[in-house]
Amino acid sequence: NFFNIKEILKELDIDSIDGAILDLGVSSPQLDTAERGFSYNMDARLDMRMNREDSLSAYEVVNEYSETRLAQIIFNYGEERFARQIARGIVAARSEKSIETTFQLSEIIKSSIPAKMRFADKHPSKRTFQAIRIEVNGELADLKDAVTDFFDCLNPHGRLCIITFHSLEDRIIKRLFAEFASGCTCPKEFPVC
Repeated sequence: NFFNIKEILKELDIDSIDGAILDLGVSSPQLDTAERGFSYNMDARLDMRMNREDSLSAYEVVNEYSETRLAQIIFNYGEERFARQIARGIVAARSEKSIETTFQLSEIIKSSIPAKMRFADKHPSKRTFQAIRIEVNGELADLKDAVTDFFDCLNPHGRLCIITFHSLEDRIIKRLFAEFASGCTCPKEFPVC
């Protein structure tokens, strides 16, 4: 979690840093542990919480969110072009009974997309599972603030390196770095920044 760097540095009595490396990747042991409910390759109860004390899990997202909200999440966070069909499939399936496991959800996703896409080079559930995981954990919600906090903590000539793993994170980071590199953001008519 990168969302509290200023508090951490204050507790350690550190005024500023020369550099930082942020790895935005998800912990593989969490994904590989079946009972955590992250994987479409292992059957488990839908969960996907990084912090198991958080109240929102994948179960609530899948079984309680509206079709429109599900479609938005799947499209925005998973960049899935069949988001509406998948959301429609989820809502139809849960109207008969709750969707409780990763395999149930994966089968719904597979049946909601065109047959030829089920056999593409990537697993058909990959994007939807990513989207739900991002929603459950609020992974992008505070990213801009966290990176800005790190930037604010840097010494002059300090370095901030960020490892991203998908285009959503990448776009946020590239925009922020462009803003940081632009210098003064005051209107041109201001005599002094």
